[in-house]
Amino acid sequence: MGLQIDTRYSLQDIDMIHIQENVNLKGCTLIFPSVSVGNAAQLAVDLLITKIKPQKVGLIWHPAIMPLVGGDPYSLNETALTTSAEVFYSGQWKLVIFQIRSPIMQEASQDFVDRITEWIKENYIDKIVILSGIFDYTRNDSEIAGPSVKFVASRTFREKCDVLQRLGDQTATSGYQTCSVVICDGSQDPKKISMYGGGISWKFFNACNVGGIPAVVLMKYCSEGDNIPDAILLCTHLNTLLNFAPSDCNWESPPSWTGMFGNPPQHGLY
Repeated sequence: MGLQIDTRYSLQDIDMIHIQENVNLKGCTLIFPSVSVGNAAQLAVDLLITKIKPQKVGLIWHPAIMPLVGGDPYSLNETALTTSAEVFYSGQWKLVIFQIRSPIMQEASQDFVDRITEWIKENYIDKIVILSGIFDYTRNDSEIAGPSVKFVASRTFREKCDVLQRLGDQTATSGYQTCSVVICDGSQDPKKISMYGGGISWKFFNACNVGGIPAVVLMKYCSEGDNIPDAILLCTHLNTLLNFAPSDCNWESPPSWTGMFGNPPQHGLY
């Protein structure tokens, strides 16, 4: 059975993003993790939040997001609850960070994307970075020998980001590449860019690109399993793009990662 939405109420009548603190988001960069292969994007956001310690300022509600509640993933001493989608803010780095912890239901994903893009424009957010994992097995022959990290950017994002321009130039001239850069215009055919396994990455990027919002997808080829190395590489390239930490910094994992693979086996088994 598909997703059932109560039509007695219009989704437009519901405040989807609740900002509980008085913060000015104008000119900020939005970090959005697409629920995708290996949860690499969510893990990267965990590393980012643990590193720069932003303030939690709100939450997100939408029928597309499966409900979830749990303990604080970033502290063993706090009693605050965590929900399926939350908003963090760093005034120091001018970052708005979404953390999405539940799958996005396909049936309502377009409305979810449309309303986020409206919210971005209403709050004068400067540009968007979408983090994503994509299926490793979709790499073609030329990509297998190349870098496992790819930037897919709108032209407007590239114009705003000198670092991305330099990465693009290095991609074109260097024999050794740490990443590849693809620049799209507003009429780019979605079939030309493979983002299989990336969740709503393309849908969100395309909505921003066509709508004139500077956007980039930072994606990592990966498979299901231990995706901590993928998350670290995503966060390292995100830092290259935005420069919020020293280039040689260590990425500290949050306390919630201690249970990522479950409890150790009981000694009685042996």
